[in-house]
Amino acid sequence: MKYEHTLAEYPIPDTTQLEARLLVSCLSNSDYLGELMRIVKPEFFSSRENRKVWDTIVDMYNKREQIDITTVFPKVDRKNFSENIIGAEPVFGQAIMQVGLALLDTHIKKQAYLTAVGILQGIEQGETVEAVTGKFKGFSDDVLGQLEDNSAKNASDLANELADDIQSGRTTRIETPFPSLNYMLYGGLGGGNLIILAARPSVGKTTIALQMAQKAAKDGKKATVYSLEMTAKELVQRLIVGTELVKTYDIVSRQVNWESYENAVAMAVSPNLRINDKAKSLDEICTKVMLDAQTGKTDVAFIDYLGLIRYYNRRMTQAQIIGEITARLKTIAKECNIPVVLLCQLNRESVRENRPPQLQDLRDSGSIEQDADVVIMLERPRDDMGTVEDGKINVWVRKNRNGKCNFDTPILLLGNSSYSQFLEKTEDYPENNFDNEEKF
Repeated sequence: MKYEHTLAEYPIPDTTQLEARLLVSCLSNSDYLGELMRIVKPEFFSSRENRKVWDTIVDMYNKREQIDITTVFPKVDRKNFSENIIGAEPVFGQAIMQVGLALLDTHIKKQAYLTAVGILQGIEQGETVEAVTGKFKGFSDDVLGQLEDNSAKNASDLANELADDIQSGRTTRIETPFPSLNYMLYGGLGGGNLIILAARPSVGKTTIALQMAQKAAKDGKKATVYSLEMTAKELVQRLIVGTELVKTYDIVSRQVNWESYENAVAMAVSPNLRINDKAKSLDEICTKVMLDAQTGKTDVAFIDYLGLIRYYNRRMTQAQIIGEITARLKTIAKECNIPVVLLCQLNRESVRENRPPQLQDLRDSGSIEQDADVVIMLERPRDDMGTVEDGKINVWVRKNRNGKCNFDTPILLLGNSSYSQFLEKTEDYPENNFDNEEKF
C-alpha cells in the first residue's frame, strides 16, 4: 500500500508575477521576441490564460502584426489580462532577456520539485530502510542533475580542450586576404569577437568586407553577408567585376561576353558565401545570425552597416540605441563563437584635420569602442596638401584585445583599375616576411 499524497500538500513555487512581468514587457517592446522564443516555451506558464497570451504574442510576431496592449487584449482572456498582466511592472531593453532566463530557471526548479514529490508519492508502506534510502539517493541525484549549472567550466578541463583543438587543427580564426592584418590578429578574425570595420563613406569598407567574406568562403568557411544598404545581386556584381574579366558597363549595357562571365563567376563566387538582404531590424539580424550559426550555415557574419540597423525605443537616445545594438551583437558573437564583423561610419573630424582616424572618430557612441574586440579603420591616404591618392587604402588597427595595433605605419592596400578589389602592398612590411603571391 502506498501512502496517499496529493499535489495540494506540496504547493508548487508561484511564478505568476514573473510571467506577468515578461508578458507586459513583450507588449511594451517586441524587439527581443525572436531571441526570447528560443528560451521561453508555453509550458513555462503556470496558467492556461497566461499561456494563451504568450501563444498569441508569438503568433502575431510570426505574422509580423503590430504587438501592443490594444492589439493583444481582444484575443485573450480579458479578465486575467486586466487583473494580472496590465498592472505588472515592465522592463526595457536587454533586461527582458534576463526575465526570460529567470522564468527558464524557475521552470527547471519546478520540474525538480515535482520529481521530488513523485518520489515521495512512490514510497510504499512497509518498505525497508534500504529501499527508502535508495529512493532518496535517487531523488538527490535527479534533483542535482536538473539544478546543476554547467555554465562555468573547470579551468583544467578547458586547458585540455584547448590542447585538443590545437593538436587537431580546429581553429576559430578566419583568415583575411591581407597578410599583415592576419599577422596582427594572430591568424585572422577570432571566434566570439565583435570586429568593427569603420570608414568614411565611399572609402571602400563594403568592398573590403566582401573580400574578407570571399576569402573565408574560398578557404572552406561559411560566410554570410547581411546587407542593409545594397541588394544581394549588387554585391554579387561587385564580386564579378572585381575579377576584371567583366566590366560594370558590360553588365548594364547587356554586352557581356558570357565565356568571360562564367570564368569570372568561377573565380569570384563560392557556394560557401551567402548574402541576406532581407533582415533589417536588430531583432531580425540577431535571430538570423544565431540560427545560421547554430545550424552550421555561418562561420563568420558581416553586417553592412550599423547606421541602417532598425531599432526604435523612444526612451533611448541615439547613443544608447547604438550601445544596445553593439552590446547585442557582441553577445551573439560570443554565444555562437563566430566572428561578427560590423561595418560603421566615421565622423568627419579626421578628414577635416587631415590626420589618420582614431577611436574617438567612431560615429554616434563610445559604446562601439567599448564593446568591440577589434577596431579596424580605413582611410584614403592624402598628401601634404590634403589631396586623396587614387587607388589606395590605409588600414589601421586601432583596438585589438588579443593582439597588435599599428599606430604609426598603416597597412597599405592597392586597388585594381576599377577599385573593386584591393591587395596588400607587402613590400612595405619586409620585417614580417609575408609570402604573398598575388601582387600588382
